[in-house]
Amino acid sequence: MSRELLTIFYNIQVACIFVSFIISLLLLNNNQIPKYMRGFFWYPMIGVLAIIPGFIARNFCESWYVFGAIIHKFSILFHYSFLSIFIFRAIPGKKNNIYLTIIFLTFLFLILFFLLRVNIETRSDHSFAIANFGLVIYSIIYYYYLFNNNPTFNLLKEPAFWIITGIFFSMSVHIPIFLAMDNLHYKIPINTYRILICVSIFCYFLMHIFFIKAYLCAIHQRKI
Repeated sequence: MSRELLTIFYNIQVACIFVSFIISLLLLNNNQIPKYMRGFFWYPMIGVLAIIPGFIARNFCESWYVFGAIIHKFSILFHYSFLSIFIFRAIPGKKNNIYLTIIFLTFLFLILFFLLRVNIETRSDHSFAIANFGLVIYSIIYYYYLFNNNPTFNLLKEPAFWIITGIFFSMSVHIPIFLAMDNLHYKIPINTYRILICVSIFCYFLMHIFFIKAYLCAIHQRKI
């Protein structure tokens, strides 16, 4: 796989995140959507801002890669914290808040530990993998509470179900790739390595497709 094709994949991901942000703005000032959806536009908005350095580095100026790595570290903390809190808020029925808080703080500590182990200008793929593993655990907890409460509503019209399903599937595929990324970099052919990067890019693309579906469900509920 050529570097140019990898850049095309990356640019498609950037476009998808931007579209996700634009559509999320349609939920602003809408009091009829579920409470857990209010303010969700912050996630794709920060996603757009965080991905700009990488976009510039791949398309115009490679020196921006260092700046992109620094932004990437802060984006990991936001990515983990925002989506985990969103899942907590979306969990239906009675829940053990102390149990969820302990899980949240444990993963947050692990993420910070691995972030601080490397130079600020170096990407921390292990921290990203840990953050995504935490989100997968929270998604499973959501499914447990959801189906344990025998939902009477149509899940296919439920925004939280689409968002958390997008997180679950995308992050599940993402985890092994990022755990192995450092070790595989110099041990496999460059084209194979680039394919793995494309799979990682596709994970985020797929997640935001699920998010867009969730926005449309929320808008449809408003119209009803």
